[in-house]
Parts: sequence; C-alpha cells; structure tokens
Amino acid sequence: MRIGWPSLLRRAGRWMNVRIWRPFFRTWVLAIIGVFPLTRMGVAFLLVFGIAAWSYGVLVRDLVLLVTGLGGALVLSVLLITTILTALFVWPRSRRAATPGELDLDTGIPQPTGFRLRAPRGIPFSVVEWKWVDDGGGETAARVELERQQGELVELASPARRCIVTRIVRRFVVRDLFGLTEIAWRKRESVMLRVMPYRGMLSQMPPPPGLAEGDDISDPYAEPKGDRVEMRQYAPGDPLRMVLWKVYARGGKMMVRTPERSVADRKRGCAYLVTSEHDDATAAIARVAIERGMLGEDWCFAADGVDREAKEDREAAFEIIARSGEAKPEDQAVRLGAFLTKCENDGYQFCLLCIPHDKTAWQAVIDQQLATAAMRVQVLTAASELAADSDPGAPWTEKVSKWMLKPVDKDRVSLGELRRRGTGLSRLATDIMAAERSTGRAINGILGERG
Repeated sequence: MRIGWPSLLRRAGRWMNVRIWRPFFRTWVLAIIGVFPLTRMGVAFLLVFGIAAWSYGVLVRDLVLLVTGLGGALVLSVLLITTILTALFVWPRSRRAATPGELDLDTGIPQPTGFRLRAPRGIPFSVVEWKWVDDGGGETAARVELERQQGELVELASPARRCIVTRIVRRFVVRDLFGLTEIAWRKRESVMLRVMPYRGMLSQMPPPPGLAEGDDISDPYAEPKGDRVEMRQYAPGDPLRMVLWKVYARGGKMMVRTPERSVADRKRGCAYLVTSEHDDATAAIARVAIERGMLGEDWCFAADGVDREAKEDREAAFEIIARSGEAKPEDQAVRLGAFLTKCENDGYQFCLLCIPHDKTAWQAVIDQQLATAAMRVQVLTAASELAADSDPGAPWTEKVSKWMLKPVDKDRVSLGELRRRGTGLSRLATDIMAAERSTGRAINGILGERG
C-alpha cells in the first residue's frame, strides 16, 4: 500500500508534537513566556507612554504630553520593580513548600490541602496567587482560594473533576494591582490525590422506597433490635421517655417499652454508575448509597470507564467512583448489560442504576435494550437543582434581573424532562428517584403508576 506525502507529513507532525514539543520545547517556551514581566496591556501602555513622551513631548515640544508620558513610564517602572522583588521573594519559598501526605478532596468546594506559603510583607502594589493546571501529564485543574493565617498564604483547592492522580502542577503568578506587569512559573509536585464527588445535602436524603432496612421477622432467640412493641417492668437506668405513663396511671406499675426480638432479612444489592459530562451529582448519590449501606451486606458496585468491580469493599468502590470521572464518551453504559446479567445470575435482589440527568446518558442506556426478569432495578438521578414542570409566571422585572445577574446553571433539570426520558426505561426500571443536591429533597414515583 502506497502512502502519499500528505499522510507522511501529517504523521511526522503528530510525532513531532507528541515526542518533541510536549516534553522539551513546550516547557521552555512556557518558562520564557512566564518570565517576561509585561502583560499585553502593559506593553500597550508602554508604547502609548513612549509615543507620547518622544513623538509629541520631545519632537513637537508638547510639555503636557511629555510629562504625561514620563509619568506613566515612571509608574510602570515602579510597578515592574515591585513585581520583580515580590517574585524574587516568593519563587524560592514556592520551590521549598510541599503538600503534606495524601489528599482526599471533593469536587466544587474549596478545601484545605496543607500547602502553605509565606506571604511577602512591605512590598506594595503586588498580588500573589496560583492555581492548579492540567499540563497534559494526567494532572487535574483546580480553582484555588487563598487565606491569610499568621503571615502565610493557606491554599484552599476545589478540583474540577473526579480523579486519582499522582502529580499536581501549580502555576504561580505575581502581578501588580492594575494587571500591567506579571511574572509566572510552574511547579510540579508528586502527591497522591483522590477527588470524590461533593455530597452536599444528599447525605440527608431518604433511602429509595423498598430498599430500607426492616426488622420484620420475629425470632425469640434473636437480639432485641426490632420495633419497641414489647414491654417489661421499669428498672433503674431505663430512660423515662420509654415509660408507659397511661399504664402507670391505671395500675400503679411502671412499665417501659422494649424492642422486639427479631431478625432482618439480609438483602443483596448492586449498583452501577453511568458517566457523562454532568454526572457529579449522580456520582455523589452512588457515594452516599455506599457510605450509608443501602446495598446491604453482600453488595457489588461498578461504573463506566473502570474494568473492575468492588465487592463489599468501600475503599475499592470509592476508587472506582473517583476513576469514573476520567471515563471517555465511548465508555458510556458499555458494560451495563454484562454487569446486570452477571449480578442477576449471582442472585442479587435489586440494583441501583445511577444515571446522570444528561440526555446522552439516558439514550445510551435505552439503546442497550436491557431487561431483567428477577432483579428489581431502580434508577437514581440527581442534579444541583430540580425545576418544576411549568413556571408559575414571575414578574417581568424578576425574570430580567435573574437573566442578567444569575449565571446559567448547567446542572439543572426539570421533572418533566426526567419523566419523558424515563418512558424509554419502562422495560428495565420499576421506578425513578430524583434528588436535589442543594437541598437533599428526593422525589419518587416519576414513572407514575409503575412506580
């Protein structure tokens, strides 16, 4: 097979980009660009001041423009000197600072990482800040907020995605208050970082209907852990709130409520997480289900983008949830059919299918044409905000202010959209439960009578 010159050139260009540009030239180019102390606005102001001072001030003898140009150049020089002095103070301290130990963070909220940097004192007009960047080597980007504590800058990071990484790249920036001068550099640090989805108020949501633990089987030889339906005579040390005061009023005997001796039916459940672009709230539901033991004692968990499964191991399940944030679009719901078939053959009684509210995620599950005979499947989804089916009609002033001031929340879905998407899963799921991460409220029975 003959290969043309255009194809060879494209392959050579890709090879040059991967093999040479990233490991060598890109690092040096970024370092040179970061050391250059003027921003684009600073260069523009320098040109304006130079033209005003020389072309009009010296050649035309315009004293006003001459003073203006020299004054502007002087101010720019002072800002440049303060930025360089601050960078010389911060750079060696940033190289020595380190993140202590392993990190477990949540997405979307600022949390302390233990990274501290001594703040410069006595240098005016300078600002020190940094952030995490994705440098192409498997790192994660994060927004960083800084707090001053006893003369130090304390890092609070909020990662953008779920992941497990072994390296952090921080981009330090020293600039002036007006944004005319800036010096930047990068620091790479090896650290074990695990980022999990932020739970929010989902930790307070009620369990899905039919999956709550129950102690309904009476057993005289079991432990007293059922409902308080039995009673016995009062003994010192019993809580007074359990005393049957009506019985005491009638017969004069103090009786207390005691739990019934019963056993709970051991439930075996599994869960699967479908990933998408906006799956952080739904991944938080999977995390809460594992933390609260909603799957029973003998359980199994899997997710898109991760080949292995976790069985009765919470840490392994959390690792799968974290690594699922790196799943690719082509991995969406690919392993779901084989996972459901395997769990049904292994005797699991129910499955919590966590599907994000994205239309692509629901369509990927519907395209699988899945169905189970014995295992009960319940769909769980979540969003930062659940909207009503219809807008009650707010005043036009409120709508305009909301449109202008409130940013658009991409992690928002209406119940009507979920109901329409859930109709395609009528053969698979018995019910759909939607939860709101900001408030913790849960809505059941989205499928209507089938639920």
